[in-house]
Amino acid sequence: MKKAPSIQRLSVIVPENPFAPHELQNKLPCLCALDVAKLMEWWPGTPHSPHRDAEKVKAIQRALDWKRVAAIAAYLLQEEILDVPDRLNKYFKNIYEPKKHEPGREWPPKVSKIIVFQRSEFPTFSNVLLHVNGAKIEEIKNEPGVAKLIFDENDNRLNFSVIDGQHRINGAYFATCIRRENDPRARWEIPAEVFLDLDPIDSAPRKQAQIFIDVNFYQKKVDRSLVADLFPTARGQREAIDQKERAQDIGRKLMLETGPLVGMIQIPGIRYGVKDVITLSTLNGAIEDVLDTMEKNGIPGLEMQTEFLSQCLTAWLEASGRFESKKRSKDIELSPQNVAYQGRILVSVIALIPAMLWKIIEEKVPFVSDRALTMLTGWLRDIIGRAGLIEDDGTFISKDKFKERGYLGSGGIGRFRNSLWATVVGKHKIEKNKLEEVSALAEQNRQMVFSKLRK
Repeated sequence: MKKAPSIQRLSVIVPENPFAPHELQNKLPCLCALDVAKLMEWWPGTPHSPHRDAEKVKAIQRALDWKRVAAIAAYLLQEEILDVPDRLNKYFKNIYEPKKHEPGREWPPKVSKIIVFQRSEFPTFSNVLLHVNGAKIEEIKNEPGVAKLIFDENDNRLNFSVIDGQHRINGAYFATCIRRENDPRARWEIPAEVFLDLDPIDSAPRKQAQIFIDVNFYQKKVDRSLVADLFPTARGQREAIDQKERAQDIGRKLMLETGPLVGMIQIPGIRYGVKDVITLSTLNGAIEDVLDTMEKNGIPGLEMQTEFLSQCLTAWLEASGRFESKKRSKDIELSPQNVAYQGRILVSVIALIPAMLWKIIEEKVPFVSDRALTMLTGWLRDIIGRAGLIEDDGTFISKDKFKERGYLGSGGIGRFRNSLWATVVGKHKIEKNKLEEVSALAEQNRQMVFSKLRK
């Protein structure tokens, strides 16, 4: 039985676009906000068949990554989601289960039972891109750019499809469903850019596919380092709420204010820093890994943690014999064979922070002091020597030798890190030891160091 018409009139903005091709000037997109629950009806389509029609979800979209869908929902809710597979099945079964026998598809999705969330003060996301057949735009007199998007949600000719944003839509719907478990009135309107009749309903979605390619392939995502120092700015005066944010604060200070890497840490994309020096995002990740150990062993607070890390980096560069920061200028370039500043090297040195803490505690010197710097420099120079990483002139091995030793490529960073850890205790050299022996000795020393720190 045919359903009675249900006319929807949504307020939209129709922006001018001088860059749209001539043939599309009369099909300019409109901007609006759509109730995500209603969108999940219009897109998979309840009105057009007795049950939700998963064919409508297909269009140009790739298979859904359900872990990503759940992660978006957790981000919006700002809380971890429990029993994820059961809840996904509960809220999406009617939509996606009918397609489970298609090649490459499965239902229910195999995801973790618990999905954690990325903290945010204002969880939201950018607009999604939609394509609609069977709707029209009606301008409002005397209000340029303001209009109504009008369609009959029960019309068989109505067809919503998603050009870009299927994970955000499904994630937002999932989050709304979970919120409704405690608040039945919960609803969310997501920002959307809607294209009308770019492709006829009975033809291939050619223009939609091109927009998807332009957005997701030609428009490159920025490097993580390009935004890494913006996180502290975005937070304002608020204190870091977790170790990730604290690491961002410390990394920014090491890049701009404190220590031997000021002005040298790289931000790719804007050519900030010095070639062959660690990038900001890599540095932040390494710092985050050691913050708990520092806090638990007497180094709390942003300022002290920054000073301690600055001291450790200075000790490493002095010990390597490759310290170049003192002769830095605006046009500084590292010597071609200097690898002491590279990301894989400094990440491994920062990973050695627990051993440095243990050594300082054993020697009973203040954590941040001239005595600590002198002691760490000498100790690290001994480690470099026992690991066979020193040239005849007393400098850290060259880039060519570093490559010959197998420290580049797959597994290289692990081998280098083991070389350092294998020599933090004792006086023997490991240059002639087999890889398995070095690995075993490194693990033994790690366990010893962390055992001592726990005491």
